[in-house]
Amino acid sequence: MSRLETVLSTIPASETERLLVVLIQSPESGSRMELRQQSFSNGIGWFTQSSVQLEPGQVAALRNSLGATGRPARPLPREFSKIPAAAWQPKVVHADSA
Repeated sequence: MSRLETVLSTIPASETERLLVVLIQSPESGSRMELRQQSFSNGIGWFTQSSVQLEPGQVAALRNSLGATGRPARPLPREFSKIPAAAWQPKVVHADSA
């Protein structure tokens, strides 16, 4: 089975610039999201200028930071709602005085 790409959203910036939000699912590497900055050119059409890959934990953190509480138009895989534990966690210590 090959990888499956689903365009979740197209966000226009201008008549010749847009941002695609793409869900990529692969049996080998699992699920991830990709943001693609695209431009339009006559004779070529839409083409990707740059892209950023987001792992499921990054998508969850991004949604959390944006305050996204609503349901997406298309449901995302479950791992996109879990924020990974930070590598460093502060430890709170209480001391009682006499």
